[in-house]
Amino acid sequence: MQNGCLYIRVSTDEQLELSPDAQERLLLEYAHKNNILINKEHIFFENGISGRKADKRPEFQKMIALAKSKERPFDVILVWKFSRFARNQEESIVYKSLLKRNNVDVVSISEPLPDGMIGSLVERIFEWMDEYYSINLSAEVKRGMTENALHGNYQGSMPFGYKHVGYKEAPIVDEEQSLIVKRVFAMFLEGSTFTQIARWLNANNCRTIRGHAFESRTVRYLLQNPFYIGKVRWNYYDRSNNCFHDDKDVIIADGRHEPIIDMDTWERTQERLAIKIRECKPRDVSTCKHWLSGILRCSSCGASLAHSNIKGKISYFQCYKYTKGTCKDSHYVNTKNAEQSVITGLETVLESGNIYHLNIIKSSKSDDEIALLNKAIGKLDAKLAKIKAAYIDGIDTLDEYKDNKHRILQERDQLTEKIKKLTETSPAAISKEDSIEKLLDNIRISLEILKNENATHIEKGNAIRNIVEKIVYDKTDNSYSFYYYSHE
Repeated sequence: MQNGCLYIRVSTDEQLELSPDAQERLLLEYAHKNNILINKEHIFFENGISGRKADKRPEFQKMIALAKSKERPFDVILVWKFSRFARNQEESIVYKSLLKRNNVDVVSISEPLPDGMIGSLVERIFEWMDEYYSINLSAEVKRGMTENALHGNYQGSMPFGYKHVGYKEAPIVDEEQSLIVKRVFAMFLEGSTFTQIARWLNANNCRTIRGHAFESRTVRYLLQNPFYIGKVRWNYYDRSNNCFHDDKDVIIADGRHEPIIDMDTWERTQERLAIKIRECKPRDVSTCKHWLSGILRCSSCGASLAHSNIKGKISYFQCYKYTKGTCKDSHYVNTKNAEQSVITGLETVLESGNIYHLNIIKSSKSDDEIALLNKAIGKLDAKLAKIKAAYIDGIDTLDEYKDNKHRILQERDQLTEKIKKLTETSPAAISKEDSIEKLLDNIRISLEILKNENATHIEKGNAIRNIVEKIVYDKTDNSYSFYYYSHE
């Protein structure tokens, strides 16, 4: 009498297979006929999970862990077909070899194997056919989904603001949620940040389609989703690698659903997003005590000036590092004086038109791609150093070193060529004069908010952050140096 376990898996993308109950019944019948004792605790079941990656199957991993344990509660694993165990030949061989070392066999009750070397050969053929089927199925599914997307059919979780009404039916607008979507776009155009909008949504008990609280990244995704203007976007993001696909691989087609956002609102939102999304940005004002928090900096050490109140009577800014003892110079300044100095400084700039510290922010997506490509080149250079060290240390032969070097240099040349093309096709920069003119307009708008006594500290914080990266305060001569943002 042997001890055994059952492994039952049903994948949602495979229709021509036995149900879980049918698999269990057949496996138990086989166990009974072959004197294999099955404990109910050793029946492992996974539903709707692909067999291509073992690390994505929790019950499979639990079963393997038990088989490797000192107790080893079973001697054989029964499956309906070898494809239930794995659809990746490499993983199938690895796990079966591991089990064999622990004296655990894997038996397919519908695919009996002859003894000896012929049996091992037949098993490899089964594994190869299973992997081929899986790869082919994946390609067919992707082809079908691509065709579906080109015809404007939506495939995926329904975006916030819409309801799913049936298979191949166009989604309908959720009237209540659509009002919230419109409010989110309006708040963003009025100057609210992703974090502020997320907080507003959560404070009003709004939840994402999956029932989670909103985060800044989910707000950003909502604002970039063309579904809200009646478009269907597919192949935009790869969840398995957590990365965005190239624009050329993304499909955007006219959908069959009713839009919630008009084109004018959408275009203005995308323009602001292009400016808003940048690598370096000050701390979100909604997390600050004052609208100048995170903007005022110490001239001695560069740290932020922290805002403090003493019993609600004395309000001031002081260098954060000075309070910790790591900055030698005090930069104490009364809050009212700091506020007035900032407003006066901006008014002076408007009158004179003189901009001393201008940081032009490029919003072109190609810049981000170039940065990523340069990072990839850096990794290849590190690989070159490693293979050279391996050759010098006698780990690799000269031929291996030459082959590896040739392959890496080839890949490096391809990345360099991509950077060259992106540099050639990137939009021409506008003149510095135009940038300054645009900045002066932004200063004028921001000043109106800063001087408005009824404006909240969040509104003022958003206004100052729209035009300056930082303001450096020098205590020695009581001066303020403004470092401005402008945009190409």
